[in-house]
Amino acid sequence: MKKVATDFGLEKAKTQQKSVVLAYLLWWFLGWLGIHRLYAGMSKWWLYPVLGLVGAITVFILVGYVILLGLFIWWIIDAVNLHKVIQLQNLEVIENYEKSTQNQMS
Repeated sequence: MKKVATDFGLEKAKTQQKSVVLAYLLWWFLGWLGIHRLYAGMSKWWLYPVLGLVGAITVFILVGYVILLGLFIWWIIDAVNLHKVIQLQNLEVIENYEKSTQNQMS
């Protein structure tokens, strides 16, 4: 009976893990809104739409181009770091599961 409960807990932990493929799909299609950062649990996801809007509004005075270029560079950096962020979060989920099972056994 104890093994069934452990298996259920492991399955629950696996469902809490995040998908790298989904994170990259969100990055590609909704990255301009920062949705990939929201999904990955990264901070400051809300800056993407705010800076995008400010950049779009101020394009006519040329400041917007600098803002949009900075946003684009940040978007590319996110693409490089996204896989590692998701892996670390998934590892944390498994570690939390292992800690909870150790606490239940003792």
